[in-house]
Amino acid sequence: MAYIKAPIHTRRGAMTRAMTEENGHGLVAQGKAERKAQRKAERAERRMEKRRDRRLGEALEPLSIRERIRNQWEILGLERRFAEDVDRSVRYALIVFGVTNTAAVLVLARANVLGAGPGLAIWGVRLLVGLYALLVLNTLREALHSLHPPLSAMPFAGIARAARPLDDSEPPLSLSILPIGASRPSEEDYHRGWQEISGEELSRQLSAASLFFGGLGESKNAALRKLYAGVTLSLLVTAVVIIAVLVTSGL
Repeated sequence: MAYIKAPIHTRRGAMTRAMTEENGHGLVAQGKAERKAQRKAERAERRMEKRRDRRLGEALEPLSIRERIRNQWEILGLERRFAEDVDRSVRYALIVFGVTNTAAVLVLARANVLGAGPGLAIWGVRLLVGLYALLVLNTLREALHSLHPPLSAMPFAGIARAARPLDDSEPPLSLSILPIGASRPSEEDYHRGWQEISGEELSRQLSAASLFFGGLGESKNAALRKLYAGVTLSLLVTAVVIIAVLVTSGL
């Protein structure tokens, strides 16, 4: 049987069609993969948008009573630590103030300025010593105010109004976590109040306590600033007094 060889152009056409079909299948597969990846990215983006919207909605919603009370306790803890830091700063200032006073007293006792004879320079030093004594008393007073601020100056009336229900239809509070003065209950009544208190009442009382301790911290901090100013001034006056005593003793 004779073998008939196909023309060259026929073989080339078949090869071209085969390559075209193969490339077509590859392009189709590539297009499907790209569309699938695009749909996957779009779904991921929609999920992210939904998650962001849900978080934004949760952030704008009012806190639950449990979360509110937890945050109020944390605020009270911060205010308590702030008051403790102020007290530590007062003690540090008093240590510096005590060392300064000790140095001034030793210099004055050694020079015997107060018992010295008359003279313009001696009277000038005595005047400085008198001013320094007044400064010492004022600084100690500010230290006492910072450690124990006058509680009678606290706005107790405003705190009591804030602790009461705003609406007369609401039941009165069964507990006050700031029992002060005549409103201080007995131990039995106080314990019973804790047994009957609701979450909303406790949250309202914590708000009143936070207001109270916030005012207490402000009062302590204001007295601390005055105390630091007094200590700084006492250092300067002590230096002037010591220099004046040394100059007077040399004369």
